[in-house]
Formats: sequence, structure tokens, C-alpha cells
Amino acid sequence: MNTAAEEEKQPQSRRQQVRKVGQSGNYWYAMELSAKLKKGESIEVMFWKSPIALFRGEDGKVQAIENRCPHRQLRLTSGIVQGNEITCQYHGWSFDGCGKCTGISHELGKGKAKDSLPNIKINAYPVQEKYQLIWVFPGDPALADKVPLPEIPQLTQPDPWEFVPLDFTLKAHFSMILENVCDFNHAFLHRKFKPFTDPHLLGHRREKDTIFIDYETDMSQSSAVKTAGEKKGEGLEDMTLWYQYPYQGSNTADKYLHWLFMTPMDEGTTRTFFVFLLGPLEIPFINKPVPKFLRKTVIRLANLFYIVPLLKEDVFILEEEMIGQERHPDIQHLEFNPIVGEFQKMSIEKWEEYIHTEALRKKAQKEAKERYIFPGAGLSKKELIAYNRMLEESKQLGL
Repeated sequence: MNTAAEEEKQPQSRRQQVRKVGQSGNYWYAMELSAKLKKGESIEVMFWKSPIALFRGEDGKVQAIENRCPHRQLRLTSGIVQGNEITCQYHGWSFDGCGKCTGISHELGKGKAKDSLPNIKINAYPVQEKYQLIWVFPGDPALADKVPLPEIPQLTQPDPWEFVPLDFTLKAHFSMILENVCDFNHAFLHRKFKPFTDPHLLGHRREKDTIFIDYETDMSQSSAVKTAGEKKGEGLEDMTLWYQYPYQGSNTADKYLHWLFMTPMDEGTTRTFFVFLLGPLEIPFINKPVPKFLRKTVIRLANLFYIVPLLKEDVFILEEEMIGQERHPDIQHLEFNPIVGEFQKMSIEKWEEYIHTEALRKKAQKEAKERYIFPGAGLSKKELIAYNRMLEESKQLGL
């Protein structure tokens, strides 16, 4: 019988590997709906086992720092927001958006100016707001200005499209969600709502860090399209989907699009934000375009009566798949859709790239004798030390 250590060394399938990885922190991730964080409030979000405190100061700006007070490791989000800083509830240590301790309520800091306080710091993350979402860059902050948010022309043009973002937290690994939204072979699951029927995979291709998938499918059987779609879905046979790492989306005739922003919380939990962009909409029965002042109301009704119930079918089945993964992690899947393997390859590749670049960054910081060395969110110092040790051993072996 193999020991646990021996089993760990056994070659693993690509599926086994991908179900254990996170996503690279060197991208922008949607962490929360902007509307949910008011002035003077804080909230905890999670990026791959790393808790992050979001807080909005009196100036209206959102800040993102580690959700821990370095004194006793309490969650800062259990404290209060004062001005543009967040204060730990226990001993009154305050921190600004750069993670620097700016005030201590007791003897150690009472009456002292900020520049005369002990040099105490926690990790801070670049943050911005766009598309009604709060975005955080959890990796190397030096890269944040070089990495763009996904470009959505429909939302940045002079007359932007109306939309209402949807927020789900799923008990499933992010790779399962990705495979679900791009694999139309599960039309059987949606036999009630029929968002797509009789799908045919036309092909797929990778261009740098984006995988494109082309489908031919019938969308005219959808109750939503029959009710409010332009010409009841005529001309909506071709759809292009993409995995633009780490984002996912689709486009049907430049009229109906969606974006999915996933934030991995751990191996079994993922926060997801859907942005559905609905182009031409018609008033039921009279087949006249919905006037602009009514579009947001119609979109809310479409979310309530069609899109959310449809997505809940996927939520249910993905959580069932996660149960299957936990019960049978080593049993080989019978997978017939070629895009699944391509997605898994890129997810593993980008995670390994993240570990590699963060390990090198940590090594450089250590050599420079920097006082505070913070790894990118989602990575522990232990993981990076082990990776650097592996690099040294490989170098010694001439690999």
C-alpha cells in the first residue's frame, strides 16, 4: 500500500492538477459590487485563502489592505473606519490605504506624530473602481499600472449600455465554472430555459493568453429571446466565447454579450460577477424597441425571471460536481470536449508563472535587505521558499 507521501509523488492528471491551483495574482480581480461599500464602511473579501480588507474612507476612495492587525492578528474589518483610515477594534491601531500604521491609541503611540510612530506595516494592494465593481490587483503592485482591466467598449462608449451586475458565490473550483460556461454540451441541464439548443463546436484557437471558441447553436428556442429578443432570435446562430485569462465572455452578433469575472477564494469556493450586455430588446407582443428610459427596468426583470433562475441551474450542478470531485478526486474523467483540456493547460501554466515570478521577486527583496517582504496574495512564504529551493537544486543539477 502506498503511503501518503508516495501518493503525492505519483504523476497527476491535468484535471487533478488544475483543481488544486489558484489564479495568478498579477491581474485585476473583481472583489465586490461598488454599491455595497458605503463611506465609512469596511468589508472582507478573499483571494485564494488571503483575506483582504476593503474600506471606503470619507474621501470616497476605496482602499485594500491585508485584513489583519499585526498586533494580535484580529480582522481589521471587525474595527471601524475613521476618516480615511481603518482602526482595529481591540487596541486602536490605525492603518492607511498603504498598509502603514498611522496611529496607536495607547501608551506606545499616544500623543505621537505619525512619523514618530514605530515602523509597522502590512500588505496593501492597488485598487480601482470600474463597471460598477471594485477591482483589486493582489499580486506584484509594480505591475498594476501595466496590466489593463478587460476592455468592454459597450460600457466605455459615449452612450454606454445599461446593465445590472450579478453576484454569486459558488461552492466550486474556478476551473469547473470556466469549463461549464464554455461547454455547450450541457444543453440537457437547461432543457427548461433553452438558452442554446443543438450546439455544434466549430473550432477553437489560442492567441497569446486568450482562447477563442466558436459555436453554432439555435438560440431562438429560448423563452427570453422569444419574448423580448430582436426578431425573436433570427440571425443568432453563431456565438464566439473566450477565456481571456483570467476573464471569460461571449459575443453573439455584437448584440448580446456577457462577461464573467471569477475571483478564487479557495479550492472549493469562487466569487463570480456576471455582466450581461443586452442589445436590441423588444416590447413583448407588439415587437417595438424598448425605449431607453425603460431598458434598465426590463433588464432587471430579465435577470429576475430568466437569467438568475438559469444561472441557478448551473450553480446547483457545479456544486454537485464539486461534491463528486471531493469524493472521487483520483478517478479519471471521460472528457470529450477538446476545449476543456486547453483551458486546464492555460490555468496551470499561468499559476506556475505566478509562483515563479513571485519567488524571484521575494528573492530579490531579500537580497536587497528590504524590511518588509510581502508575497503576492494567494501565496505563502513557505511555498515561495520551497520553489526557490527547487530552482537552486535544478541549477546545481544543470537542469
